[in-house]
Amino acid sequence: MRLTPVYTHHVEIYTTSLVIAGAYDLVIYRRVSDAINGEQRRYITLRAATIAPLGHSHSTQRLPNLLCDRSEAVLVATLSEAAPPPDYPLEEQRREVVPLMAMFFTTAFVVRGTYYVRPGLTLAEALERNTEDFLPLRSVQIFPIAGGAPIVRDFAALAHSRIVALYQVAQVAEPPASVPSTLPEPTEPASAPEEGLGVRG
Repeated sequence: MRLTPVYTHHVEIYTTSLVIAGAYDLVIYRRVSDAINGEQRRYITLRAATIAPLGHSHSTQRLPNLLCDRSEAVLVATLSEAAPPPDYPLEEQRREVVPLMAMFFTTAFVVRGTYYVRPGLTLAEALERNTEDFLPLRSVQIFPIAGGAPIVRDFAALAHSRIVALYQVAQVAEPPASVPSTLPEPTEPASAPEEGLGVRG
């Protein structure tokens, strides 16, 4: 009997007051941003999970399974991502995009990251056209507003509805990149934001 493969991503989910982490299992391969945006269930199921108050990691509780309300997620960051199957059509999904560095303010975090947009679109135009719940960001820094050290992640999906304010930091100095088109309307560590405040994983 052929066993159904399981693709396991390890993720962190940040709410306004909690940090939740664990193994996010999928029976059909999808990248983290696609899986979170395409999730039809209210609760995201995590295996081998941890949960702790934001900024109080010493109070971490470990659980074999945990359900997290997707609507409460402010950020979903990738710790490690499952490798795609050999027949995953990466090359067929590529398109030209332009990276934009931006600062995003939520009620709990200031987030700095790179969002990818189609050539010719401004950040505002790209966000106006975005139809997905979470924006994929690369090279992400997460600054808790309540204080604490910045959190650096290669990828994070930011809940569009949680953005209170934003601004573009600067045009990233690189030519249009070819990245998977699973970016909605397209979206390295830097120092803490001097001015104030994450493509898919």
